[in-house]
Amino acid sequence: MCSRYYIGENVRRWLARYGWNQPLSNGDVRPQDCTPVLSAHGKNFSVVPMQWGMKNPKTGALVINAREETAAAKPVFSASLAHRRCILPAERFYEWDAGKQKVTFQPPAGGLLYLCGLYRLDENIPHFVILTKPANEVMQPVHDRMPVMVREEDIDAWLSDSSRTKGLLESEVPLERIQAVEEFSLFP
Repeated sequence: MCSRYYIGENVRRWLARYGWNQPLSNGDVRPQDCTPVLSAHGKNFSVVPMQWGMKNPKTGALVINAREETAAAKPVFSASLAHRRCILPAERFYEWDAGKQKVTFQPPAGGLLYLCGLYRLDENIPHFVILTKPANEVMQPVHDRMPVMVREEDIDAWLSDSSRTKGLLESEVPLERIQAVEEFSLFP
């Protein structure tokens, strides 16, 4: 599960390549926050502010993640997986281990992570969820799920090539791209 990630100056510079020229508050992005998200409209990419979390139409509960293994079969996510995929650039993300210790994961040397998401309009406001998958060996000591990520060179395919979606979901970002870097208590 992914429930918090960080954006900062590196993300702002990356978003500027796609025409984002609005101020960006550095800091943690939490569920229900509005944050810039890269999406495709035909062959054109644009950065759009979106709110994190979709309401489940049956229960009304806020859903912040979607399991990549079942998203295509769930009515709440299937159309988005087929037609409305997005990228959430992040400098790092966090998970909490069984002892409620916050663990930070980030790419090496100032790179970015490209988290895969799905979006849809709810009451004319775009909302997104982050796709998750079973944890790899780096994440397993901390949590049993992790965000689905793509390499920067695969962003175009993720956003606009439905024929490659399944393969990208199954691909692995190299393990050296993500590492635990710090631990501290969630509760003092």
